[in-house]
Order: sequence, then structure tokens, then C-alpha cells
Amino acid sequence: MTSQIERARSGFEVDTDGEPTVASFTELLGVLDESDQRAVHESEEKTKAAMRFWGLLTRTGILHVDQARSLAWPGPGAVALTSGDDEAALAAWRTFLIAMMDHWSLSDHEEYEEIGLCTNMLVFLYTRDGRITYEHLTASPEARARECVRVHVSLLLQAGLVEQDGVGVWITPLGRFVCHAMLEEASGITIPTVGSYADADATTLLEALSVYRVDHISEEVRAWLCGRSVEGGAEEIRGALRRVGPIARRAGFDLLAGTMDDVFGETGRSVLVTLVADPELGALAHNFLTAEEKEQVSVPGRAASTWALVDLAAMSLQAGTPAPEMIERLGYVDQEPGKMAKLISLFGDVDHPWSARVLEVMAAHHPQSPVVEAARLARDRLVPTTESPRP
Repeated sequence: MTSQIERARSGFEVDTDGEPTVASFTELLGVLDESDQRAVHESEEKTKAAMRFWGLLTRTGILHVDQARSLAWPGPGAVALTSGDDEAALAAWRTFLIAMMDHWSLSDHEEYEEIGLCTNMLVFLYTRDGRITYEHLTASPEARARECVRVHVSLLLQAGLVEQDGVGVWITPLGRFVCHAMLEEASGITIPTVGSYADADATTLLEALSVYRVDHISEEVRAWLCGRSVEGGAEEIRGALRRVGPIARRAGFDLLAGTMDDVFGETGRSVLVTLVADPELGALAHNFLTAEEKEQVSVPGRAASTWALVDLAAMSLQAGTPAPEMIERLGYVDQEPGKMAKLISLFGDVDHPWSARVLEVMAAHHPQSPVVEAARLARDRLVPTTESPRP
């Protein structure tokens, strides 16, 4: 790329359509060795590919076409790449590589299977940690399919987006950076990267962890703890448990219990033990205690146990579980209707932010009429201003 930028400093001649003249096209190819230059001139397909490359250079700002002078000069992208500003250079290179990925994935593929293959392969590697064997990159035993994968791996390799050895392929830091930006651009969603929440409060951290891949949680939490003591961090997590949603609350308990990472160690376990006395969170904390720890505390009361049941149902709903499936999965069907109705009635006596929503779901989807009626009555007992979060 630097060679093309240096050649462009004196200007590439362009025609009235902004396309390179024959002389400029030859000069553009000057960075290739003689055999590749001959191949481009002798092959109509390769000539078209080279012209598409010119289009990429202009669209991404590496080249700027000055039609008033009929010349193409280094554009803002080229300036950024050669400015010495690392962040600007990385942003410009990312923009170019994403455009190049689109080009590789969409241009002139006769086989449907090749459309999007380059991009899909990079995303696949992005979602996996470590080396992926060549056999896992294509499930097809056909020679043509394997050759197609080899070609696209080679393209990614030349761009510095992947590395390979005799066993398999893995994504590079540059590839991860580019793929992350590409996914954000495509989805319109800000996707957190590890370290994004190092300066966040505990509430924000737990809500973020609820959508993290499990194998990335440990690194994020350790980055968060770099700016605070283990004791201080554990207390912050404890204080946030009531302020977060059900899934994030579970993440907080998992952190304190050490089921995700042992970074809080005995400090986290001690916080759990003290939480058992909490009138709302007590039963949730009790579930994470060892048999020995349970001997040190009293069994949580009915109110805390009911709060935990509502929270479990809310967590399932927040995760997107269909209401009928949630009711069945958590064991609220095939029970004696009278006993189940009494249990559901208790849901209207606890101050849980999801109580109304859970009761609405029970009333709308439970198959037993006594339970439905109990859910409706319990919902009516709730304070009218109680907000019912929607998943």
C-alpha cells in the first residue's frame, strides 16, 4: 500500500470518468512483479479485478480524484496511513480492509457458496479462541470447496487478518479489531471489548457481563478490579445486586461465589454468607453456599424464598424464554392446583420489580384455572404504580 501511495504523490492521470489512463494503470501495477503484470494485461478477469482495486482506493480515500486537474492524488486515507499518528493510521487501514472484505465477499462469484465466504470465515474465527483446524473451516469433503477455503484463507492472511500453520488458522489482533468494527457497523450496536468497563461502576459492569461470552468475563472483571481492592470490589458488587436486572444479578452472585472466576476468593464467599440475612436476596445467596457455609447461617424465610422464585422466573423471561416454556421448565405445571395456587399467590406479597410481569405471564399462560385466578388476584394486590419491566 505504501508503494502505491508513494507513486501517487506525483499524480496518476485519469480520464473524464475518473478512471486511470493506460499509462497510469501500468504505473499502478508497477508494484507487482513482471509475471503478475503480464497476467493482468493478458487476462480480462484480472484487468477487471485491478480496476475494482482502483475503485477501492478511491472509495476509501487512499486516492483522491481531482477531476479539475485530471489527476489522482493521495487522499485523506493515505495521509492518515503515513502521518505517524497510530490511531489515525489504524482507523484508515480498518476502513480499507472492511471495504476489501466486502469486495472479496461479493464480487463476481459464480458459486453461491463463495458469496460472503471471506467475511463469514473471519467472523467465525472471531467468535472462536485459538486455532481452528482446516477441517473445521469446511464441512464439505469436495476438493473444490476445500480449495475455495484455501484461497480465502490466503486472502485474509495477506491482509494480516489471520495467521496459519500446518494445523490450522487463527485470527490476529488486527483481524479481531477489524471484525469488531465490521460487526458494529453492520448491526448498529456498540459491541463491548474486553477492558471497556474498567472504569465503570458495579451496576454498569454487571449489566454488561450479562451479554458477555463466558470465556471473556474473567478478563473483564480482572481489568475492572485493577482500579480497586478485592474487598472494595466485592462490596460494590454486593451493593449493585438490587439495582440490576435478573440476569446481571445472577452474574454478580456468580462472581462472588467464584463460579466464573476466583478473583474475589474468600472475600466473595464471606459477602455471600452475610447476604443470607438479607430479606430479599437471602435465598439467592443461600443457594450458592457450600454445605459447611450453610451450617453457619439460618435458613432464609418465606419472603426471601418467594423473592428468589420470582427472580428465577424473571431471569428466564429476560433471557427470551417463551412464557409457556418458562412455566413448564421451572416446574409450575403438573402440580396439585391448590398448592400451586397458594404458592403463586405469594408472588403478590414480595417487592420484586418483576412481580407484576411474572404474575401477568402466569395468568395468561398457566394451564390450570385455580393458578390463573390466583395469579390475577395477586397481580391486583400489587401497588398500582409498580412498574413491570418488559423483557
